[in-house]
Amino acid sequence: MYSIAEKLIRRLNSGGSEKIEISRDDTRLATAVLLYRVIQVDGRIRPEEVELYRRILEKHFDVSPDELSLFESAVEDASQAENTLAPFVDLVRKMPEEKRREIVEFMRDISLSDNEFHEFEVNLVGRTAELLDIEL
Repeated sequence: MYSIAEKLIRRLNSGGSEKIEISRDDTRLATAVLLYRVIQVDGRIRPEEVELYRRILEKHFDVSPDELSLFESAVEDASQAENTLAPFVDLVRKMPEEKRREIVEFMRDISLSDNEFHEFEVNLVGRTAELLDIEL
């Protein structure tokens, strides 16, 4: 644990020029990609959605405020590297049902945070719930 914190501090002190290293099998990364895709799917990134996304990352996924921008960058990179959500859903599917349900609820909350009911967001949340075997 100490070595992870030390690496993060070194990255932050280097001016943020390095990217945070997160393994592809990190469930935090997989979950964050699912949440991030909800923000992106309608083609408009709304401040309300981003704000809620960041609060969720900090509060529920132990991403510290200092780590947040580095983590978000890793999420964006992972999201862009994959055309499909399949690898991320596969990781999340291994989590306990309670955590999967929480993730789907976070996705729903993000989709509704801008007070717009967008069909693409509804479809993404519904399809993800189905793939995670969660009834809405």
